[in-house]
Amino acid sequence: LVPLTFVAAVVAAPYFLTHGLLAIGLALERGFAVVCHQRPDRSFWIFGAEVAVCSRCLGIYLGVAVGLLFRTPRRIALRLLIAAAALNLFDAMTELAGLHGNWLAIRFAFGLLLGGAAALLISSAAAAPNAREVRL
Repeated sequence: LVPLTFVAAVVAAPYFLTHGLLAIGLALERGFAVVCHQRPDRSFWIFGAEVAVCSRCLGIYLGVAVGLLFRTPRRIALRLLIAAAALNLFDAMTELAGLHGNWLAIRFAFGLLLGGAAALLISSAAAAPNAREVRL
């Protein structure tokens, strides 16, 4: 539930800012500024304002929430995490090199993959001690 709470807070921030709850909206934005650059051109806009994190961070939070619902062997989870990190790095480097522009949807999708893969690795690590105990 914690990752879903982050997603809800990210989406709620622009609602609060545009519906008279300025202090709460600004507090949420400042809180997320610790972990995200919050560039307006890299963020989705809803309720007439930008969400509290960039599209990649939003994807990561949502990916973690979904990824925690599944289990996979640790080796597969680690490979998925490496592939997802490589895709995110490749996207960042190709944009920096000027090979493509600001693709919010791609950035969001790669964030989903990264968050989901990280959550799978966490859930596989949490399940590993129980699996070893059963085998003994």
